[in-house]
Amino acid sequence: MPLPAKYYRQLIESHAAAHRAARWDSLRAWARVLGEITLWTALGMLITGLAFYTFDVGLGRVYWLSGCIVWIGGVSAAVLSAYRRGEERGDW
Repeated sequence: MPLPAKYYRQLIESHAAAHRAARWDSLRAWARVLGEITLWTALGMLITGLAFYTFDVGLGRVYWLSGCIVWIGGVSAAVLSAYRRGEERGDW
């Protein structure tokens, strides 16, 4: 037996609203992870850049390696946390 037109329209509207909400959540998640990647990259580059403003070779190496660790570690953590949140939401 087919659904009455009233219930069919209501079903279509509820599915459309759920689709819009899921799409908005996905876009917000992408914006968040892009912001996190930008933050960690900028912070790592700032610390790495300090290596060019020192005359001590040892301190310059410490700044360089610290910046690389912050940069790569932060980006990796951002990507992995985005993947974990996407798994919990059911994106993939």
